[in-house]
Amino acid sequence: MKKYFYKVSIIVRTRNEVQWISRCLNEIYNQKYKNFEVILVDHQSTDKTISLVKKNFPLVRIIKYNSKVFYPGRALNLGIKFSKGSLIAMISGHCIPKNNLWLSNLVKNFRKKNVGAVYGRQEPLDTSSPNDYRDLTYIFGLDKKIQKNDPFFHNANSMIRKDLWIKNKFDEHILHIEDRVWANEILKKKYYIVYEPSSIVFHFHGIGHHDNTARVNLISKILKKKILKRKNKIIALIPVKKLIKVNDRYILIKTIDDLLKLKEVSKIIISTNDVNVSKIIKNKKIKVIKRDHDLNKEFLGIEYILSRIYNRYISKQYNPSHILVVEESYTQRPNNYFKNLISNINDNFDSVIPIVKNKSHNIWRKRIDGSLEPLFKTTLPSDLVDYEIYEEIKGLGCLVKADSFAINGRECSTRKFIEVNSSDFFAVNYR
Repeated sequence: MKKYFYKVSIIVRTRNEVQWISRCLNEIYNQKYKNFEVILVDHQSTDKTISLVKKNFPLVRIIKYNSKVFYPGRALNLGIKFSKGSLIAMISGHCIPKNNLWLSNLVKNFRKKNVGAVYGRQEPLDTSSPNDYRDLTYIFGLDKKIQKNDPFFHNANSMIRKDLWIKNKFDEHILHIEDRVWANEILKKKYYIVYEPSSIVFHFHGIGHHDNTARVNLISKILKKKILKRKNKIIALIPVKKLIKVNDRYILIKTIDDLLKLKEVSKIIISTNDVNVSKIIKNKKIKVIKRDHDLNKEFLGIEYILSRIYNRYISKQYNPSHILVVEESYTQRPNNYFKNLISNINDNFDSVIPIVKNKSHNIWRKRIDGSLEPLFKTTLPSDLVDYEIYEEIKGLGCLVKADSFAINGRECSTRKFIEVNSSDFFAVNYR
């Protein structure tokens, strides 16, 4: 690809951004990637934003969006309508590119034709509120992601193909998350969304807008109407070491019976080396896979094995949105456990994992030399002890986004925990 092969049109949205706009535009014009134009779409600024831009940045094309109500999708469509680039970059007027590689790091991803959109990392400022600092740090991580099912996308720092926009313009009738609604439609057309952490902007107020309750409620309604109605495609994966019986019944059968009741689960995959599994399974919805020889080594961790099984046998053939991993050793689970697990799917988290609370007076950890060190000690009565520890019970059943599962199995960077009571489940220990 030639150095500046793509013409990029940078759309900057503003409303009373006099504090930030000079910093934003200075960093844009300082980019190493030079084949671009800047279009500023302003929504009725009453400060000196426009006069400042006209005076100091004469190359910027200014388009005024005059409307009592601000529809972000309409503002973007208006700016892109006048653009000349084949790629459209979008940045908020109060976001500041961190370095001169911001633009080129977005552009480089479009060498692959199936990439429809890219969004970059957002970092807080020292003066950002604690909530904004927390949210930006949690949501915009350091690992690059290829999203095939997850519609999360953020136009404060993003880039799209213009030819895709021509056929799929931004929704002009919603007040928020026009970016995620648009991304959801692109995923349906089999384009990928890339999270590029090396393209970074500073974002003062973050993505939560200071926990504006009315805004949060409205966003929730849009999500339910425009995005969450999309059905998740869940594949259940059961790793089986060997068949075991309780009261003359294989406990694997009980687990399978529970999974077959779930309409959300389209296929059940059993990975095992026990040849007897195939003899007791007689259902077209279930596929038994013999674990490959290279995955039988004792030193391999279970998460590595699970991710390899997914990549070899599940990913391309079934293209799921989520993997539900279930260990058959649990003869008892909480009522409606799987239904509850599925209802907790959330695009902001890679996984949904059950945990159980343990309360203890004295907790010790063994050192490398074999001696013990205290993590927590007290002589107070039990009813006065606040220290609680939580244990993951992954085998009970946990849900993981497919693209994350492909890399590290159930070990994800973002987790949503659901608490279960220890009295509501029981496992057979046969190892």
